[in-house]
Amino acid sequence: MVLAPERPNGVWVPALPDQGDAGMPRLDEVLSLYRENVEYFRAFHDKCRKVDMYDLGLNPVPAPQGFDPINPPTAHAILSRATDHVDVKNIAIDVDPPSARARARAERIKKFLIGFWSSIKKPVLRTAVRHGNSYGISFLKPMWRGDKWPEAPVLDDFETEAEYGTAVEDFLDARGIAFPFDVVNVNPKNLVWDMSRIGMKWTIEFYEHQARDIKKSYPEWITQKDGQAPATWIEYWDEEWVGYIADNDWIWGPHRHGYGFNPYTQIIPAFSMDWDTGPPNIRYRGLLDPIFSILDAKARTITAYEAQLRQYAWRTLDFRGPTAQAESAAENYELFGSKNVLPPSVEVAISPSAVPPPELLQQLSLLDTEIETATFPNVVRGMRPRGVSAGFAISVLAGMGRLVFQGMADGLSRSIEEVNSKVLKLVE
Repeated sequence: MVLAPERPNGVWVPALPDQGDAGMPRLDEVLSLYRENVEYFRAFHDKCRKVDMYDLGLNPVPAPQGFDPINPPTAHAILSRATDHVDVKNIAIDVDPPSARARARAERIKKFLIGFWSSIKKPVLRTAVRHGNSYGISFLKPMWRGDKWPEAPVLDDFETEAEYGTAVEDFLDARGIAFPFDVVNVNPKNLVWDMSRIGMKWTIEFYEHQARDIKKSYPEWITQKDGQAPATWIEYWDEEWVGYIADNDWIWGPHRHGYGFNPYTQIIPAFSMDWDTGPPNIRYRGLLDPIFSILDAKARTITAYEAQLRQYAWRTLDFRGPTAQAESAAENYELFGSKNVLPPSVEVAISPSAVPPPELLQQLSLLDTEIETATFPNVVRGMRPRGVSAGFAISVLAGMGRLVFQGMADGLSRSIEEVNSKVLKLVE
């Protein structure tokens, strides 16, 4: 058994052994690799789910009994604004020809790549930017569209490439696939991958499905599970092999995919101190990582202010007197009525309440300032800063604020270059 390099936490993870030309991954090795790395990535996956909780406004906020807490959409606004400021519609592609004679070929390649991205109708680039801002890493997965169906022809099943090409053409016609390439997003919560510094040699994608969903796509799958029972779906990819596993058993493959590369392409905005060392929960950090506690404090402060303001605005009344008469008067008393009749022995008084202290608003202002300091200035959100009235000064501040998103833009640019190279290999 070949051992992978030692990780920062001292855990040794078995790597797939080198078996030469017969290096087909074995089921037990893939499952072992999956289980050990799911544990290694657990802290990172938990952090990703925590980011989703804040983005959806589901993070817990303490509140008085009977009072619904207020969860401000600050986290959602931060991630949305950061995503909006990375332009993914106008992709500038340039192919430098190695010589003057290759200029015509370079122009054809350039036009093809522009057409390729125009043919991807799904918002994969915007989603990748959103994932990168949220989790500190995101993935694009270029692939041949036929790999989505189990009956797609496999190169190893044919003696010649001509026979394989004919089978591919028949398959594309049967499935009605006009453009045979695709790019998909893969959420990092559903991935474990090779973290070594020599490059990502393997990747495992996993999901929890209902058994009936897998059965619909792969009728040949034999299982004793009920249709609604949960089932684990695993995709294993490396630079040569691909295989699908359903509940710890091969359901398709492993086959040589013939891509010549691992299709999972990383986008790293480099928001952390190091991008190629350390465990994943430290190596990959999103925009919200430094401000989780500040977001909690802001939600608590707003909830406290709203609770006190509501108590001050919707005053309660105290009825003093004999119990029976006081209860009867309270039940028939109309706060917004024109007339109220009270028994002689019952008195009505306003319940004591506290005016919301101005310190709560000062605390909110302080928290907003800290959030702005840790993320990006409010002028990027379209808010005019205090003390600035000239348009030139605001444009300068906005330009400086947009530098925060440069890391995400650079990471996406490098990733698109890598995807372009992989797509050209697919075409070849």
